[in-house]
Amino acid sequence: RILPLTVESSPRFPAPPGPPSAAPMSAFLSQREGGSLPQAIVISSAGSAEANGIYKATDKLYCDAPVYEHLDAGAEAKITREPHTTKTGAVKYGWLLGHNKVPLYGAPTEALVVPTSGWKKFSGLGPVPEVATHELLIEVFYAQADDAKTAGDAATEREDWPAACASFSTGIEALKRSGERFGDSFKNRAALLLARRAGANAKLKEFRAALRDAVAALELVRGLASAEGVAVEAALALGCPDEAAARRVLEPVGGGRILDAGAPLVLRCVERWVADLVVMFEAKDPNAPVPAPRHMPSDRYLESLDDEARDEVLKKHLPDFFQTPGGTGIIKDATECLALMQRWEQVFVSADFQQKRKDLWKRRDLNFPQRLMETKKMASASLADILEPMGFAPGQPGMTRVIRQMQVYWSEDKACACKALDLEELADVSLADLQ
Repeated sequence: RILPLTVESSPRFPAPPGPPSAAPMSAFLSQREGGSLPQAIVISSAGSAEANGIYKATDKLYCDAPVYEHLDAGAEAKITREPHTTKTGAVKYGWLLGHNKVPLYGAPTEALVVPTSGWKKFSGLGPVPEVATHELLIEVFYAQADDAKTAGDAATEREDWPAACASFSTGIEALKRSGERFGDSFKNRAALLLARRAGANAKLKEFRAALRDAVAALELVRGLASAEGVAVEAALALGCPDEAAARRVLEPVGGGRILDAGAPLVLRCVERWVADLVVMFEAKDPNAPVPAPRHMPSDRYLESLDDEARDEVLKKHLPDFFQTPGGTGIIKDATECLALMQRWEQVFVSADFQQKRKDLWKRRDLNFPQRLMETKKMASASLADILEPMGFAPGQPGMTRVIRQMQVYWSEDKACACKALDLEELADVSLADLQ
């Protein structure tokens, strides 16, 4: 049984003396009944390479035992318990590992559990496989992640930074494949791997990647000291003027809004936020607001593609995604809505906006519908620097999208409703009319 890896029990943070923790490795372990058969089998070192890999128990039973299928090859590669009738008519059992219905290796045993020894060659090549059983599939991936972390730590000791990055990436990929997203065992493993890869990327002068990984680690485990140090170092290297400014910029990190909680190891949303930070650093405006994170549904499914290839896939298979004119910006809750309206208020009270509003009302060549249309254009142009970085489309389509989202909170939250009235007075128009 693999014990849960926690920040406190990692090699970098020795555990206090006392008995080992009995906390479950998976958030779902408590739902299992004791004594069940292994849910995963790992085959390695087999002479026939197609036999190697991870096999997962299916919901099929054969000869009172689960049928195991290869995690990648599916039903092409199976491990099954099979009957055999002897010359005396007795029925004996054994386990077969087959590929495309060809038996490669077998082990004679009456046990309902896949044996870890006693395997013999059938049609497969030598050597016979090494076999390991696991009660849960998640154990396999956690073991792979832990092994990768150990290898990465060894490379770090040698100051072999490319090898360290590669090992930590292997561990992160193992956690991705696990399908787990929640629970301390997952979060702590992921955070430690990300923090260590951040440090290795910083040593390689890959500061955007370092900041991305450090931010992701802190989103998973807030206050992780190693990640905080790398995040500040990377922010300074990317143009942040000083440490105080870096810590101010990084204040939102750890609140769970930058990382996609539904896919915490898909880091495109973090990369996008880091890119926005770099633009802010380059502008050298000490009063510039910290960029808001921008999440896109496609991030979860097209992570391995670059932006150009991803857009091509989306245009081909999801043309409606590109026909939606309002952009991808989302107001998540009433707090975010109120904060956005407060930023609008700063624009509306400015002398520039108020002068434009007065000039518009002085025009005698416009009837009411025409004046309203010009007001919409003026408002969307004045708010472009706020809305477009959040993912709302330029011009009227983006304004329509954001107003429709705001209306939900105007009817639910008193502070939002009051602020909407303030904005209408400043803009001299109903906000609903700006759609």
